[in-house]
Amino acid sequence: MNFSVLLPVIIAAVAALIVFIARITNKNKASYDEWQTLARYSAFRTSFIFLLFYCLICAALYILDIKWSNTAVQMFIGCILSLSLFIALCILKDAYFSNTPKRNVSSVITFFLFGIMTLYYFISGFAKGNTLFMDGQISTLAIYLIFSICLFVLGIIALIKLILDKRRVEN
Repeated sequence: MNFSVLLPVIIAAVAALIVFIARITNKNKASYDEWQTLARYSAFRTSFIFLLFYCLICAALYILDIKWSNTAVQMFIGCILSLSLFIALCILKDAYFSNTPKRNVSSVITFFLFGIMTLYYFISGFAKGNTLFMDGQISTLAIYLIFSICLFVLGIIALIKLILDKRRVEN
């Protein structure tokens, strides 16, 4: 298996394990009211439908023999875009942040830190001689660029939302 494809899987598994352990050991769980829970379900439904259409489009392009990327890169990109859409919709619908201000700020910092990490890996891939396109197809290096862009966009959306909420509470 190609190491550049295996590394995102390892990073995602480690991140999921860290989140799982943090959720189990954390006594101060995030509290959401009923409206936030319904908004989260709505955002999940929208992002899931987006992922289904993305997969259908990728399948149609494959059937038409239009190979813009290999299957692993296509699916990683679809998952990244769908997850980013879910988080962005939750943030915009006031269903992402809990009632704990400290946790909200740490979420914004986490978006930017992971964005910097993936941008670093993208740049180091260029330093090793990798390119965004190989044989007319998007390479695995594009996963890191797309993930980094999504994380920075999510960080900016979350930061703007926190600032607007803070101003609203002050007024």
